[in-house]
Amino acid sequence: MNLEQAAGFVLEEGKRYGIDSFDLIATDSEDIGIEVFKGRIVSTETSRSRGVGIRVLNNSRPGYSYSERFSKEALSQMVRDAMDQTEITDPLDMELPGPKVLAEVDLKHYNPELEKLDFAWMRELGQALDHASWESDKRVENVPHVGVGRSSTQSLIANSKGVYVKKESNVAYLGTGLVVAEGDIKKMGSYYRSGRDISQFDPSYIAKEAAYRGTELLGAKPLPSGVYTIVLGNRISPQIFGMFSSPYFADAVQKGSSRLVGKLGNEVASPVLSIYCEAHTPDYPGSRLVDAEGIPTSARTKVLENGVLKSYLYNLESAKKDNVAPTGHGVRSYSGRAGTSFSNMIVPLGNKTREELLASDTHCILVTKLEGGAGCSAVSGEISIGIQGIYYKNGKPEHAVDRITMNTNYFDLLHKIQGISNEYSDSYSSIKVPDVLISEIHVAG
Repeated sequence: MNLEQAAGFVLEEGKRYGIDSFDLIATDSEDIGIEVFKGRIVSTETSRSRGVGIRVLNNSRPGYSYSERFSKEALSQMVRDAMDQTEITDPLDMELPGPKVLAEVDLKHYNPELEKLDFAWMRELGQALDHASWESDKRVENVPHVGVGRSSTQSLIANSKGVYVKKESNVAYLGTGLVVAEGDIKKMGSYYRSGRDISQFDPSYIAKEAAYRGTELLGAKPLPSGVYTIVLGNRISPQIFGMFSSPYFADAVQKGSSRLVGKLGNEVASPVLSIYCEAHTPDYPGSRLVDAEGIPTSARTKVLENGVLKSYLYNLESAKKDNVAPTGHGVRSYSGRAGTSFSNMIVPLGNKTREELLASDTHCILVTKLEGGAGCSAVSGEISIGIQGIYYKNGKPEHAVDRITMNTNYFDLLHKIQGISNEYSDSYSSIKVPDVLISEIHVAG
């Protein structure tokens, strides 16, 4: 069976067993890629994964099951397994949606030309990037990773009330990671391009950008411990904001695992900060017209505006608990239960350049690299993380810095934001955050 045949069979099985209410999600994905080292292809990969998962609500009692085999026997057993669970589970107060008219927006998630990209194309481009990486800077000591590939995914959402939505997406990628050295100091630089416009896959540019990201950190030294103004570079700010997305989810609020409990309508951040969820932006990986539970999405959900918390993000279950309409932020894999997520997390552009932000204080640290995230907790908000970057004095770069740790709390940090730059990074990401100027951050040298 293909994806649609499997989904159709499960829908019929659900009706045959007389299930009150049920929905399903199915995906079929393929990944093809190679790695190159010193001009030679050192690994190739072709992988395919597919599966279908069902959520049954029998007398409001939920049951979940999934199958990665698309045979009638396996899918029928999956439905029976989910039904069996409903005999012991507690009732879940929620209702599945019926079909709704979706926005007429081309999200540009699929380029049929990418399906023509074969191993010969990957080899040619990968070897060109490998050569360009070695030639990008005389301080390049090694190029341990060059990768090129593409992935394609079909997904399908359906339920017993008539919702049936299919989506196709694909993407290609090309990137390198290289080691640069100066004396005994070594640094890693990496850069990837992803997307559907392969005319942007310039091996020379990618190699030079990776080399720059490594060489800018050579000669790094620590700073004395103290309180500094920092600028989270736009390559780094999405990582920080992404780590702390869950406090905005209604299910986290309801479980008491968010410090934003009871904060709706309150000022929880600096007035210069807004956070939106924009689900209809073309060619953004998080864009979608319908969420994983069949709820239509909105072009924009204002989560935080001018520092004021405007909305939590809801799936079906959390919306029912608060007696509000779901916001279209339900997510689910075929093998898991429903959760919540941003579609695209967007911090709007500010009106200053990065250079203007860096010149706003006598002493400033531009953070360009994070070292792990084990010291960060979305529940407490604590941030203790190693950082690398460039130390600026009076708006001028002095030297690279490393072996320092940023210690703060995310919910305090939000109030300390002083400025937002006018530029995003060029990464293919569902989180878009410009450079962010933050005052009074404790740094341990």
